[in-house]
Amino acid sequence: MRKGIGIYLLAIAVSAVLFCGNVSAQAMKIGYVEIRKVFSGYEKAKKAEADFKNEIEAEQKKISQLQDNIKKMQAEFEQKKDILKPEEKAKKEEELKAKVQEYFTLANTTNKNLDAKRQELEEKLLEEIKEEITKYGEKKGFTVILDSRMVLFGQTTIDLTGEIINILNKK
Repeated sequence: MRKGIGIYLLAIAVSAVLFCGNVSAQAMKIGYVEIRKVFSGYEKAKKAEADFKNEIEAEQKKISQLQDNIKKMQAEFEQKKDILKPEEKAKKEEELKAKVQEYFTLANTTNKNLDAKRQELEEKLLEEIKEEITKYGEKKGFTVILDSRMVLFGQTTIDLTGEIINILNKK
């Protein structure tokens, strides 16, 4: 999400600079939005985050169960390793190694999948937010609406964050 926002912000800044030259005869109407606040105030984003946390917990539970099974297998092996025949001992060691490999594979795959899903979710929500900001800007006659991270100084009267959150939550 950060990379997408960075590119988006850069495009806005460049557009604003280029556009300012063309609009010098007109009065500019500028506003800004705190995207992070919008995310934290947007009910759909809050619900999506809660659902995603539940999914993470479910996946972590699976990984923890596998880890517990490995610990149990390890304990059983340690208790019996001295009385096992060499071929049985080797077989148990291989089973344990396979379970450990399964654990690492599951953990890595799960983390990659969850990271990809989080990024996809954030990008989708960001697109919805940007769409609403664009509609709002066009409707209210704004020349430019910036992300607050690009604004070094701005009067609170041009902070549109609350209005955008209200619009999104009414949808």
